[in-house]
This record gives sequence, C-alpha cells and structure tokens, in this order.
Amino acid sequence: MKKLTTLAIVAGAASIVPAFFLVRKLMQMKPLAKTACKPEAPAQKMPFKATRTENSAAENQSAPASSQPETLIKNISAEVHPVAKPAREKLNYPGLIAPNGRILYNFKDENNLIFCEETQLGKRLIQLENSINIRDIGGYTGMDGRKIKWRKVIRSEELAHLSDKDVDYFAALRLKHVFDFRNKSKSERQADRLPKTAQYHLLPIFSSADMGLDHKDFTQPGVVDEFMRHIYKIQTEDRAQCFAEVLKYLTESSEYPILYHCTNGKDRTGFMTYLILSILGVPEDVILSDYTLTNLTFDESYNLLGNIMSEELGIENYHLWEFYGVKPDWLKISMDYVNTNFGTVETYLMEQTDLREKDFTKIRENLLAK
Repeated sequence: MKKLTTLAIVAGAASIVPAFFLVRKLMQMKPLAKTACKPEAPAQKMPFKATRTENSAAENQSAPASSQPETLIKNISAEVHPVAKPAREKLNYPGLIAPNGRILYNFKDENNLIFCEETQLGKRLIQLENSINIRDIGGYTGMDGRKIKWRKVIRSEELAHLSDKDVDYFAALRLKHVFDFRNKSKSERQADRLPKTAQYHLLPIFSSADMGLDHKDFTQPGVVDEFMRHIYKIQTEDRAQCFAEVLKYLTESSEYPILYHCTNGKDRTGFMTYLILSILGVPEDVILSDYTLTNLTFDESYNLLGNIMSEELGIENYHLWEFYGVKPDWLKISMDYVNTNFGTVETYLMEQTDLREKDFTKIRENLLAK
C-alpha cells in the first residue's frame, strides 16, 4: 500500500476524533454496586496481514439499524464527523522533540496505529458530545467466519464527563451493565454518569500499592514505559478472575449491551477486549489493530486528560507523554504470557478463573452472528 494512502488515513482519522473532553471534578455521587473478584490474562495466533487501506463506502456507514436504538440514534449519530477544537491552546512539539530535548515516542506512525480491512471507523467509533475513546468491538470476523454483532459490547474511557445527551444515547441503547476497572477512590472522585437502564459494577483491577505512582521518577527516560510493562504483567498474571466477572455476564443473552472501561479506555480496557475477541476467534493481529485505534485519540488525551495527571504529580506533562497512548508491545506482553504458559486464552481462563468451556460456547452463541 502506498505510503501516501497510509498518511492520508492517519491524518483523516485523527482529524475526526472529538477534541472536546469536559472533565468534571465534582460529580453527584451515586451508590456503587461492588462485584467481588480475585486477582489473575491472553492468545491464539492466527494468520493475518494487517492492511492500511482506505475504508470502503460500506465501512463508513453507521452501524446496522437493527443494532441501534431507534429514537435518539438519529440525533446522536455514531458516525464520525469533525467537531470544534477546544478553546485552550494545545501543546505541540515539532518533530516530536520535548522542551528538554528528549525525542518523544510517535504513537501515530504505521507501527503504532494499525488499520486492517475490518477497522470500519465509521461504525466502530461511537461519537458523543463529550467523549474521546468510546468504541464498539463488533464487526470483526471470528470463529467459523462469523461476524461479531454490533452494539452489544462497548469499550470506553471513564464516563464522568458525559453530557446529558450522551447519557440519553446509552439510555436509548438500553445499556444493561457498566463495569468500571478503576479503583474505588478514583471511581468516587470521578463518578460515572449512567442511564437508569444500566447497572454499575466496580471491579478494581489495581490497588494504590500496584500503581505506586508517588514513588516513580517519571522525569527519567524509560520510566513510563517500564511502569506500563509492569502494569500489563500484573493484570495478566494476577487479575484474571476480575476480568472473568465481566465474561460471566456475556454468557447470558439477556444481559446485553454491556460497557466496560478504565480511565483512558486503553490498558485494562484493552486487555479485557483482547480476552473477549480471542474467545470469539479473532486473530491476534486483528486484535492488535483494534488495540492501537486508541492512538487516534492521543492528542486529545495528552492535551486534556494529561493536564490532570501533570498537576497531580507536579511535573511537566511531556514527561508523562507515553501514558496517553498504547504500544503494541505492551499487549504482546499479555499475549506472549498466555501463549507460552497456556497455549490459548480459553485454557488460561479455565486454569486461572472459574470459567469453563461451556461459558465460552455461550459467549460465542451470543456475540457471533449466525
């Protein structure tokens, strides 16, 4: 594929991601329904060649009518479209050079923002008023060539910032369950805004001790990358049962649609997506492609969400640059662990959680089109 085509896709895709992300420090508190989980991760290698091609006309259509609510969807389109830039000035570094001279990681080159034939941004990105990184995991080809159904499983960033209209979108979708992977403290400070249709489940993946942000010198090169690799190792090796709690709901056809999220919707959320897509038979290269779509939102995450973390840690935001994107190598840590030690995601989950083969069969029946 010609390089100009690749650059055009990247530039075009980046321009359509919402640039407005309203963070509300004080949200009205709502009761949290806790779901107990025990700490314990990913796999299957199948031949696939990721391609970086223009989306077809079909790919740019909205999700099938049967998978969308019939009322508000007309007004709150899931289609991708440009939006106004935020009033605040963005921090841009020509040539990806930080003020201290450090070369910054390029999250939007062809190795870190990978499109495949089934990317279908027009259907996949759920574009709301105050959202950055909300995506549908439908449309990919799974086991026996069957497609994953749309508007059944949604991955997201935290939902504290949603507008009233955004909440109405999920009400119209009749969202049943929301699983929050943040810790209790964060979930209370930035409480999700949810429709009355949705039941909230708090499933903390990490404790403060796991994170240890106060004890890291993120001004030093390589520290953020090292920290992120540590995070993937923990959630893969020690937190499988937490993720299994979400999978249990996917075994019941009456419990859809569901949404799961962490803070930025990329690491804990990315691992959860890896598990689901693997169970459904999606090739690893396609899963990696889906994972990297978070990098479409890098600029917005860095310029807006990043300022909060910068203030909390008391250091310049560019030192935290690598917190706001994803590297394929990070998810490969999980994939390699599962492949090496268990062979498949199913075996991994059966040995590390209380899930069984019959559960995977039900998930496939519910999410794969006939």
